[in-house]
Amino acid sequence: MRKYFFFDIDGTLTTPLTADYPKSAQETIRKLKEQGHLVAIATGRMQADAAEVAEKLGIDTIVSDGGNAVTENGKIYFHKSLPINSCFSLLDDLDIKKHPWAVAPMNKKYRKTRCINYLQKVVDRYYETEVDPNYDYHSEDTLYKIFISCKKDEVNDIFLHGLPYVWFSTDTMIIESTSKERGIEYLQQKYNASDDQIIVFGDGLNDRSMFKPEWMSIAMGNGKDELKKKAKYVTDNAENDGIYKACKHFGWI
Repeated sequence: MRKYFFFDIDGTLTTPLTADYPKSAQETIRKLKEQGHLVAIATGRMQADAAEVAEKLGIDTIVSDGGNAVTENGKIYFHKSLPINSCFSLLDDLDIKKHPWAVAPMNKKYRKTRCINYLQKVVDRYYETEVDPNYDYHSEDTLYKIFISCKKDEVNDIFLHGLPYVWFSTDTMIIESTSKERGIEYLQQKYNASDDQIIVFGDGLNDRSMFKPEWMSIAMGNGKDELKKKAKYVTDNAENDGIYKACKHFGWI
């Protein structure tokens, strides 16, 4: 029976500390595809960012933006914004001296802010950042992500207006969808796949929603304890060939 595999990127396909793609994981992907299985990425990363990873690994199907986008063979089926009015309300409320922000209004590793102190407050430079003191985010009709300078003990400072968040780094909260299961369900319906054909791999708290009881869920050994408790199987760490070992254990390769 054909299976549909969905792999998180960071901490699952990549090693947590070095962000390398283990050769065993790459070989496993190749073998799964050779046997006719569908191999996909399921990530919180921006579509354009995830597409770079997919091309590197020879993967054609992508659930990105935490379930807000689905791409297959270069065709974007949909790419949804965060709820725009909730985003405006959140940004309107922020104390920008304490919690400067940046937004990602386009499908690229680019963010924009009017907070002149943003780059002084955050460490990461993964996204190109444009600072424009006159920038008006109300002019945007799509916002894919919001980056907020914030420490974990400052979360209660911020009223999120119902928006989901994850931690991008120790000094940055990122507002993004955490509903990867939506993208997977879209593809499940497209292919008329049964629940027992769906297999998901993850390591982080943003993977919880795709660890549905109906699907086969596999947590990496380096994953969060809360996710491991939801998983049907816990494999080895990413750097210790966790993906390969799980697929070998179940006879998928």
